Amino acid sequence: MSERTRFRFVPATRNSCLLFLLVGVLLLASDIWQLSTQDARVPVFTIIAAVAAVALIVLAVVGLAVPRLRGR
Repeated sequence: MSERTRFRFVPATRNSCLLFLLVGVLLLASDIWQLSTQDARVPVFTIIAAVAAVALIVLAVVGLAVPRLRGR
């Protein structure tokens, strides 16, 4: 793949990493709140959103902890 069509998973800048971290934490907190106030049934989309939130947090932490991996 050329540089233009390359998929980038870790955000390219520190500010992007912080934004990913903030969005991930807010999304995860919202999902935890929804799961704690639900009845016995667990909505599938809430679980999917929680997994996506954890993935955002992990990518943001990797980008903040290892700057050479940013934009890769």
